[in-house]
Amino acid sequence: MKKCFVIAATAAMLLSGCAANPDASDKSNSKSANSSITLKAEDSSKLHECTEIACRRLGSIYPGVQYDVSYNNDDTSTIKFDVSAENWNDDTPDIITRHGEMTFRKGDGSETNSEGETVPTGEVVLDNSDIDTVSATMMHTENDMEYAVVITANNAGKDKLAEATGELAGTSTPLAIWFDNELISAPTVSAQILNGSAVISGDLTAESSMELAAAIDSGALPCGLEITEHKIGDDKK
Repeated sequence: MKKCFVIAATAAMLLSGCAANPDASDKSNSKSANSSITLKAEDSSKLHECTEIACRRLGSIYPGVQYDVSYNNDDTSTIKFDVSAENWNDDTPDIITRHGEMTFRKGDGSETNSEGETVPTGEVVLDNSDIDTVSATMMHTENDMEYAVVITANNAGKDKLAEATGELAGTSTPLAIWFDNELISAPTVSAQILNGSAVISGDLTAESSMELAAAIDSGALPCGLEITEHKIGDDKK
């Protein structure tokens, strides 16, 4: 899978919503429906924080979406979303409940934990807290246009990125980007990045670039969030 990492996007066109792009409407599992999603937080004390993040992700994936939020008085760890969205994607609940942790790390090393999961081992350079803005984009390449995600670091993150890329520039050690313990890209650094901006690009579509941007921008969930019911029309999952 080809991925690349470049300095701040030039000639980038921000995507205002999936519906504006021809690839975005080509969802084999998409529907126009009144839907509901019931979610359960592993830690009830963090339900409200989880709900805020879920709302941000939902609004990013479906700009202008209409929804109502209701709590269960008998179960303080449960939240229900009643949603009306065009081109509803059956996979949306999975996107909402992803942990959403993004890290930039020195090196692409990893190990397998006791549960058989891949875990990165490189020193963390940036994480979600170091990011100021995230946007899905279209950008020019040499011969074509491609979808990408533009990341701009905040002041603290800019300093960390400059220090790390200054150290790694010209070496064989990559600056790896991980999302939920999945390696997104692991490029080597050709020059120090001083402006705090970077682009994740490669095998992304209009839909996947917006979903990735939404998950990164909303921040990582503070605890696990489980789907207990997903209803679309008369269908239940």
